[in-house]
Amino acid sequence: MVTDMQYAMQQSQQALSVALQQVSTGLRVNQLSDDPTASANLVRSLAASANVDQYTSNVSSLLPQMQSADSAISSIVTSLNSAVTLGTSGANGVNSAADKQVIATQVQGILSSVVAQANSSYQGVYLFAGSASTTPPFVAAATVFTSSAGTTASPLSTSSALTAGSMTIIGDATTGQTMTFKAAAGDTIATLATAISNAVVAGTLSPGTSATINAAGQLSISSNSATSGIAVSTNDSALGSMAAASGTEIPNSYAYMGNSAANSVQIGDSLSVAVNIPGNALLTSGPNVIGSLTNLIKALGSGTSQQIGAATTAVSTALNYVGQQRAPLGNALNQVNAQEAFLGQETINLKTQQTSLVGISLSVAATNLSQAELGNNAVLAAAAKVLPQTLLDYLK
Repeated sequence: MVTDMQYAMQQSQQALSVALQQVSTGLRVNQLSDDPTASANLVRSLAASANVDQYTSNVSSLLPQMQSADSAISSIVTSLNSAVTLGTSGANGVNSAADKQVIATQVQGILSSVVAQANSSYQGVYLFAGSASTTPPFVAAATVFTSSAGTTASPLSTSSALTAGSMTIIGDATTGQTMTFKAAAGDTIATLATAISNAVVAGTLSPGTSATINAAGQLSISSNSATSGIAVSTNDSALGSMAAASGTEIPNSYAYMGNSAANSVQIGDSLSVAVNIPGNALLTSGPNVIGSLTNLIKALGSGTSQQIGAATTAVSTALNYVGQQRAPLGNALNQVNAQEAFLGQETINLKTQQTSLVGISLSVAATNLSQAELGNNAVLAAAAKVLPQTLLDYLK
C-alpha cells in the first residue's frame, strides 16, 4: 500500500504541474512527450510558416519596386503621347520654321524626360538596367571616349596589360546593343581591340567602331557614326575611367549600358515572377523609342512635312511597342498582389492549425487545474492515513 500511495502521489504532483504549466503558457503541448504526434505535426507546420514568411517578405519588397517601374513606364507612355501630338502638329504644313523649332525643343524635353524615367531607381536599384542595377542604364552618347590613364610621358600601348576580372562595357546608340568585355589573365589592350572588332562583325557595335592609342597615350574607343555614337565605362584600374572626349558629344543620343537579364524572385513554392524589364527591351529594341524621338527632333529641325509625319508615325509605333512591353509587368504585378492576399490567408491558417495542435483554451486549462488540485488534495489526505506511523506517535 505504501508503494502504491507513493506512486499515486508522484502522479498527482505531475498532473498538477502539467495543469499549472498549461494555465501559464496557454499550451497543451509544452514538450515532445506531452503529445508526440501533435509535436511532429507542429514541426511541419512551423516549417511551412517559415516558407510563407520568406515569400511574404519577398512580396513586401517586390511590390513597391514593381509599382515604381510601372509608374515610370506610365510616365514614358504619357510623354510619347505628347510627342505624337506635337509631331502631328508640326507636320500640318502651316507651321513656320521658327514654329517647328519650338516644337522640336519641346520634343527634346520629352526625350530628356523619357531617359530620366528610364534611369529611375528604387532604394539605389536602377529599375531598367537588367541585373546591372547599380549604374544608370542610359548614358549620353559621343563619338569618342578616352581613358583617364595614359599620358605622353607614360603612354599606354596595345601591349599594356589589362586587370584580370575587370569589365569594360560599350553601348551603341545606333544598334541599341551592348558589348561587355571581361578581361582574363594575360589580356592586353590589343585583346580588347580584337573583341571590339569581333563585336562589329557580329553587329553588336556599329561599323567603324574601334580601339586605338591616341597621341596623348590614352586608350581611345571611337565610333564611325557622326549622328548616333557610343558610351563606354570600365572598372579596369589599368585604363582608369572612360569619359566622352570634349566636343564629340551627340545631341539627343543615348546608349544603353545595362544588360538583358530579367530578374526573377520566388514568391511561392512553385511560383516565381519576373520583376523588371531590361531597358534595351523597353526603349532601344524593336521600334527604338529613343531613336524615333531623336529622328522626330531632326525632322522638325530641317525636314519636310512628309518627313515629320513619317517620324511621328515611328514614334506612334514605338508608343504601341512600349505598351506591349508593359503588359508582362502588369500581369506580374497582378500575380504578386494575388499572392500577397493568399500568403496573408495562409499565415492565418497555419497559426490556427498550430494553435489547434498544441494550444488550450483558458477555460479548459482552468478546469484541468481545478481537477488536478482536487485530485492532489485527495491523494495527500489518503497518504496521511496510509503511510506508517513513527516512534513519536507511540511516545504520545
